[in-house]
Amino acid sequence: MLRSVLLVAAAAEAAAFLGGGTPALHTPVLKTPMLQRPNKAAVSLSPRAKHCNRLSASPITMQLASSAGPTLAASQSAAVDKIKASRSMEAKGYPDEMGFGSFTIGDGQGTLQAYEAPGANNVAWCSSLNIAGPSKAISSLTMWCGPIAEVPHLCARTVVTDNSVDLFIDFRPRAYGAYETVQPDGGYGEPATREWFTHKAVRDTNTELFFTPPVVDWAAAIRAKGTPKPPATGDDLLYRGPLAIDVSFPADDASVAMCAAACAEAAAMWDGWMATTPPLPAGMKVTSTYAYDTKMRAQMFGVLVGFYTALFGDQGRSLAAADAGPLDEAYVGGAS
Repeated sequence: MLRSVLLVAAAAEAAAFLGGGTPALHTPVLKTPMLQRPNKAAVSLSPRAKHCNRLSASPITMQLASSAGPTLAASQSAAVDKIKASRSMEAKGYPDEMGFGSFTIGDGQGTLQAYEAPGANNVAWCSSLNIAGPSKAISSLTMWCGPIAEVPHLCARTVVTDNSVDLFIDFRPRAYGAYETVQPDGGYGEPATREWFTHKAVRDTNTELFFTPPVVDWAAAIRAKGTPKPPATGDDLLYRGPLAIDVSFPADDASVAMCAAACAEAAAMWDGWMATTPPLPAGMKVTSTYAYDTKMRAQMFGVLVGFYTALFGDQGRSLAAADAGPLDEAYVGGAS
C-alpha cells in the first residue's frame, strides 16, 4: 500500500517536471550485417554492453524492479493503445512465431507484442516489450516508419535494477545529417565539401518538422536530471538523432515514474508527427529513405543483440531477433 502511494506521488512529481504535457509538435560508409535471421554465433560485447552486463550481475535486493514492472507496462500499453487507434495498427504473430509472445527469461516474465499499419498509416514495425522480475524490469517501445514519410523512428526504453533506472529515448533521422560532427557551440563548422551542404539540408528539414525548440528543450530537461551513459561509438553514433537521451537516474520510484512519463510523451510526439507530416513524393527520395532505413534497421538489430545478450546471455540473442522484427521482410508501411 505504501509503495502504491509513493508511486502516485512520484508520478505527480514526474508530470510536474516534464511540464504537464507534450511539446508542440552522401550517406556514410556503414558496416551492415547480413539481413537474415540470427544464428548462435558468439557475440563480441561493446563497452556499452559490458556496462549492461555489470548491471545484470549486481547483488539483488529488487523490491524496486518488482514494483516497477507493472508501472512501466501499464504506461507503455496506454501509449501503444493510442497509436493503435490513430494509426489503425494490426497485430502481428511474429513474436509468437519466435517463441516470445509470452516467455520466461532470467528470473523474469515477459511479453512482446508487435503491430503494423499498411499503406498510408505507414507503420512498418511496432514492438512493445515488457519484462518484469525481481532483478530487473524492462519496458521497450520501437516504432519503425515505412519510407513514404520522413518521420524519425522512435526507440524508447527503460531498464530498472537495484542500482539505477536507465532511460534511452532516440528519434532516429531518416537520412544522414552528420549530427556526430556537432561542435561545442552547437554548430557544424564551416562548409568544406559538397556533402556538407547535403547534410545541412537534412538537419534543416528535421529542425523545421520535428526537432523544434520545445522538443529540444524537453529532451535537454530530461538529460539534465540524469547521469550520462558511456557515449555511443561507431555506426550507433552515426545513426543516432541529435536529441538522443541516454542517462541513468537513482533507483527509486520517482525515477521510474519520470521515465514512464518521458517515454509516453515521446510516443505521443511521434504519433503527432505521423499525423501532420506530408508523405514524400514518389521517386528517388522514397528509394533513398528505404535504402538508408534498411542499413539502420540491421544496425539496430546488432545493438539489441549486444544489449540483450549482456543482460540475459544466449537467450538475449533470440530476444533481440524477436524485438527487432523480421529483417528479411519488405516494408509493410511502404509496400502496401
